[in-house]
Amino acid sequence: MSLRRRGIIMKKVILFIVILLIVLFTVLYIQFRGGIADARQRVLKGSDVFSTEYGEIEYAVEGEGPAALLIHGAGGGYDQGMLIGKKALGDGFKFVSVSRFGYLRSPFIEESTVENQAAIYAALLDHLEIDQAVILGASAGGPSALQFAHDYPDRRSALVLLSSVSMFMGDEIPMSTKVINTIQKSDFSFWLVLKMFRSQFAEMVGIPQILYEELSPEDKKYADNMLDFMHPMSPRSPGNIHEAKIRPLTGEAMGTISVPTIIFHAKDDFLVTYDHAEFLNKHINNSVLVSFEKGGHALIAETVVINERIRDFITSSQ
Repeated sequence: MSLRRRGIIMKKVILFIVILLIVLFTVLYIQFRGGIADARQRVLKGSDVFSTEYGEIEYAVEGEGPAALLIHGAGGGYDQGMLIGKKALGDGFKFVSVSRFGYLRSPFIEESTVENQAAIYAALLDHLEIDQAVILGASAGGPSALQFAHDYPDRRSALVLLSSVSMFMGDEIPMSTKVINTIQKSDFSFWLVLKMFRSQFAEMVGIPQILYEELSPEDKKYADNMLDFMHPMSPRSPGNIHEAKIRPLTGEAMGTISVPTIIFHAKDDFLVTYDHAEFLNKHINNSVLVSFEKGGHALIAETVVINERIRDFITSSQ
């Protein structure tokens, strides 16, 4: 075959690949536009916004019974908090789930401190005419849950901490976190990664791949919902990037928290390491630590045990 003939064939192959990639990208982008529109509609219709002297807060209320204030982790919002809270606590509660500073419709402001975040929680409970609530803080929601328990001792009936941050994570941001933050800046890139590399991304955010593949259908649906409820990601990005700067209570300040506290943490959690749980248990006097050898950051496979232990804990603490 002549060089000229080979060149013509090579150009046709390249053209075919380019056309194929354009078609593939077009199909994927059409799918993305439909999915992101649904996600935006879902988060907008499910919540309200309340203005306080410390800033605005987005929240949703569902259910009847004793109140439970649900505080989400990184990459979340009121929707993630509601999902985790319902799974951990079960039925029979009046769930009040919030979006922290910089998530969805809770704007990030100059004074986005855990102290001001806790003050907003108190103002919201006043607005909803709720005197006391079970406080549930998941992951990066732990610091403001702890702050609320510290600053407003009469407003909480129990404190539940799931894989919670309890210490300053350090000025040096891990490379894995930088990668995740980069992906999460774009709704399309985040959607595409979830579509193409779902189990791999799940591992990056605390759901071990081997565990994800072995989950029961119900638990896998819960895990998928946790990932899907990060959509849309762009309005969550300001809060997500801010997480590394959060400075929780000191151990000395935690020592003044008197509310009954139950702490859940897996020893193989690489996002928020197990020493965070040990720090909490050491400094909060009236606390119980429930450890899991495995489970990752999200504790997906342990939700039944968590639900039972929380129920028993709340009942015995009354």
